[in-house]
Amino acid sequence: MRWIVRAGLLVLVLVLLGVGALALIPSERVAALLSAQFETMTGRKMVLSGEVSPRIWPSLGITTGPVSIENADWSDSKDPLFQAESLSVDINLTALLGGDVRILGVEADAPVINLERSTDGKANWDFGAGETEGEVPGAATAFTLDEGTIRGGSLRYVDGAEGSAVALDDVDATLKVPDYTGPFTLQVAALSGGQPVTLDLSGDVFSAFSSGRVVPLTLRLAAGGSTVAFEGRGGFGDLMAEGALAADLADLPALGRLWGADLAQPGPGMGQDKLTIA
Repeated sequence: MRWIVRAGLLVLVLVLLGVGALALIPSERVAALLSAQFETMTGRKMVLSGEVSPRIWPSLGITTGPVSIENADWSDSKDPLFQAESLSVDINLTALLGGDVRILGVEADAPVINLERSTDGKANWDFGAGETEGEVPGAATAFTLDEGTIRGGSLRYVDGAEGSAVALDDVDATLKVPDYTGPFTLQVAALSGGQPVTLDLSGDVFSAFSSGRVVPLTLRLAAGGSTVAFEGRGGFGDLMAEGALAADLADLPALGRLWGADLAQPGPGMGQDKLTIA
């Protein structure tokens, strides 16, 4: 999640580029300015190809052509961290004039997201621009997001430390952050190994959760014929959770495919017909 929060810094660039006589600037210059500022703030190169179209009305925003963000320099993968056929961002101009960054919408068309954790725990979505060894990173820029959407995307996650991999296709996702220091919701529908997967996640204090800290959480995951429901609190910095768990594991192979594991259906008398956890 940290890379999403760091990408919020990109909004500030979009604001600066969107105000004034932006419509008079050639799209090539807009793309060059946007890419240069993104690299300055995050330490990663962003490549924009095709036309970049700024908008002043009815909302301040920008629409790009194909866009990609380079992977971490330590990664052996040749694939970028993020790429999409287009990216559209809309910002509330009235709120901006009042000093607030209120994002009305972010939409990525057919994005491909490649997440990776190295054997020594480094994550390729951690942006480190402007940070030197021993220096405490600055706080992420606060923002709100009325609705962020992904349509027809794919996600790959490889954990080098655990030796596991997750692959999701046909991903449709919606993230809502009405208050940066308040509650948030995430809804995901995708395919894993051809099986449908859905996730409904809601939590409190998005700013804390995105930094890996423990916050109140409610989660419902469905993979094939299995469902997992959790209500309590959790965090992903050092992965932990405590609360009430209820799981119907009627389709263990589907859960295994989701986490990159080969799980077989239990035999007779061992949960073949019914296997639940509470």
